[in-house]
Amino acid sequence: MPDEIKSLIDTLETIKRETSGSKIKMGELVDILNSRGFGPLLLGPALIVVLPTGAIPIVADICALIILFVSAQILLRKRRPWMPARLLNFSFSRKKFLNAIEKATPWAERADKIFRPRLKYLIRRELQPLVAIISILLSLAIMVLGFIPFAAILPALGIFFLALGLTVRDGLLFVLSFVICIASLASIPFVWQVIFTAG
Repeated sequence: MPDEIKSLIDTLETIKRETSGSKIKMGELVDILNSRGFGPLLLGPALIVVLPTGAIPIVADICALIILFVSAQILLRKRRPWMPARLLNFSFSRKKFLNAIEKATPWAERADKIFRPRLKYLIRRELQPLVAIISILLSLAIMVLGFIPFAAILPALGIFFLALGLTVRDGLLFVLSFVICIASLASIPFVWQVIFTAG
């Protein structure tokens, strides 16, 4: 039985401890976090986009697709999310990710001191479909906003806060994620206009 993840530091340490080699496969990450709950499973891909690893070409889109698949199947109440083999076989540098984790650790420690169980009625099991829908919308926003450098960080932060809220049982983070979701969706028409009117 894997250890339960209850904080952001727990998530970072789990990924560091249970991955090996020069590359991390997305399938490996899903396997590590899947048995630890909805929160950590979404937190892993969101972290990759929020950290400098999200600037690596295609990484943000792959993470968004994983979040989309996971969220859609949670909405359908599937026990274990199915994903295409090509998606699970995608890999990225473990060294770069661990370096990013190292730099993020002090911030993660501060975050763990701030975020705590509260407003738990906002993240009860009955609201999981709403959580999944917000995750789906944010993952789609990552793919659209990804056309502009670093713009995908906004919706990725929304998923990050949502996943962290589920992990540490903090309903306030769910509210923050919902606000970011609205802001991300509202920015899509502007981004769309920039893309198709450029030049």
